[in-house]
Amino acid sequence: MLVSYSPYDLSLPLLYADHSRVETWWNYQDVISPFYRLYLITKGKGKVYINQKGYELLPGQLFLIPKFAFHSYECDDFMEHYYICFFDETTGGKGISNPMKMNLQVEATAMDYSLMERFLALNPYKSLPAVDPKQYDNNRNIYTKEDGVSISTFSNRVESSGILLQLFSRFITEECLLLPEGNSLYEKLDVTIQYINKNLEQRISVSTLADLMCITSDHFSKVFKRIIGMPPCEYIQLKRIERAQTLLLTSHMSIVEIAEKVGISNLSQFSRLFSKMIRCSPREYRLRQFNALKSDNHLRHETKVSP
Repeated sequence: MLVSYSPYDLSLPLLYADHSRVETWWNYQDVISPFYRLYLITKGKGKVYINQKGYELLPGQLFLIPKFAFHSYECDDFMEHYYICFFDETTGGKGISNPMKMNLQVEATAMDYSLMERFLALNPYKSLPAVDPKQYDNNRNIYTKEDGVSISTFSNRVESSGILLQLFSRFITEECLLLPEGNSLYEKLDVTIQYINKNLEQRISVSTLADLMCITSDHFSKVFKRIIGMPPCEYIQLKRIERAQTLLLTSHMSIVEIAEKVGISNLSQFSRLFSKMIRCSPREYRLRQFNALKSDNHLRHETKVSP
């Protein structure tokens, strides 16, 4: 079976990562998240229910909870585990088409343990903000993007990205890359997210997104805000500005060209929205980040040549 999919388009932005111990209080029902959870169980045991199917979590296992899947947690005694929470994004707008067809449970290897330990060393202070997933899952703050782009940080991010892609690859199947059939309403929400990412250059209406899910615009807006944590129009604006940030740092395009590339043809409107979200103008943002990179590069050069 041939699947038209380039793994080089895939990125997995990190949200949270740490090692944790849960006990009998780890008992949360009907959780649904716009991101993935990856576990490596080290001690004890627990249980996760996904779409009413139960999975035993035992030491030596890797386990994946897909985005937009209804799930619940259960622990009768205790369980210790590594965890990583992350989004999936692609430059072409195509993520994992059918996450529920991934292999959700696999045996961990010695390499998996080493990769997980290295990943946490590269990403300290990334613990979950609360134990109850309903306190952070559907909060707009999970979309906040870090501004720092120092060379050392960028190097760590590249290594982290490679590690997470390796761990994530353990769950990939051919079936998960095919178009889904008969998914739940919440799983279909991912289709609209992919559509937004793929069409940022164009006008995107709520009615168009609602049609993708075969529901009314009002119903779509309510579902979207409940799961994503913000209204559709605000999310679209956020993604436009995120794309603009990337283009400011990775291209020689003018600010006018970037504004058009992210679907905001009015330069004044683009500048106001960018300044509101990032707290500086697009021009200042580009200069600040380039100056930071030059400064870090100069310091590293001085360190190498000093006796």
